[in-house]
Amino acid sequence: MATALTREQKLLAEIVVQLGNITEAIQSAAAGEDSSNLNNKIDALQAQLAAVSSARAALQQQLAEATTLNAELQTELASVHEGDITPDNISEVMATLGIEHD
Repeated sequence: MATALTREQKLLAEIVVQLGNITEAIQSAAAGEDSSNLNNKIDALQAQLAAVSSARAALQQQLAEATTLNAELQTELASVHEGDITPDNISEVMATLGIEHD
């Protein structure tokens, strides 16, 4: 069964593709092709790479914030249920209410 890629894995794959494109552009430049067109492509690819890196950093920050919030909510939930004395049977109900019975 194939598993879905995470957002971070997709971003990293995009970076790899961009680096491949940059390598290809450099190789073409070394072969003597028009360098101005290649330089424009390299600039565009570097801008895309910067955008991907920025998006990745933002996602990591959001993940850290969500993890912190999750921990806070779990702590609050645990404190709400701490000392929960819900009776499990009729005898415990009677004892909780202070009712004596035989």
